[in-house]
Amino acid sequence: MRDNGGSPISQIPVPPKSLLPLLAIAALALAACAESRPSPHKPAIAWNPTAAPRLPLRIGPDLVVRRVQFGLLDTGPDGEDRFVPATEVPAVEGETFGWIVEVETSRESLHWQEHLRLPRPPADWGDAGTDPDVLISKDGRGAVAQGEDSVEDGELSRFYWSLAAGDPAGEYELDLAIEGRPIAHFTFRVPEPVQEKAILVEDRAGRRPDPGAARLAATGVESWR
Repeated sequence: MRDNGGSPISQIPVPPKSLLPLLAIAALALAACAESRPSPHKPAIAWNPTAAPRLPLRIGPDLVVRRVQFGLLDTGPDGEDRFVPATEVPAVEGETFGWIVEVETSRESLHWQEHLRLPRPPADWGDAGTDPDVLISKDGRGAVAQGEDSVEDGELSRFYWSLAAGDPAGEYELDLAIEGRPIAHFTFRVPEPVQEKAILVEDRAGRRPDPGAARLAATGVESWR
């Protein structure tokens, strides 16, 4: 699965011996608070896939979620990205997937959280393993991500994840929340384990195939717009 230096230590003066016991107690108290404080990347909501709400959903006086779709992001020969609604992600290395949310809001940006679960741990989480906004589960099967993105033309979208060699076949799940409210639960299939992508071979006319266009023609699915 892929996601699309030290500083010098200054000298600290040693406090008087009479203050050491008090400082020790204060240090223990701060440590206890730090342990009880939730991780900054831990989801602030209880994920309940069976309770995905019906849309439209009013989250606040200035925010209504109208529509949510999961799908693929393909780049056509013209270099333009096209959104393709899907329930299956082809087992192709580099295949990108994500979601688009239609909203009515006066806010310039929205906070989102997503929880991705795989049928088995991938061979490698790639850059997501070191991304400060992504938390990988202990069993290696899931990842929680969060962030804030701009609303453009009434839409919020994210296409962070792409398949990588070693990702398992089976059913995947993706839960999505906006401003702390669950709004969607997606399930999608990857039909077979993802293998390393083969080198594209040109046809006799010197052209390379467009997998996105081929998929659109085969499924008859139109893009989002």
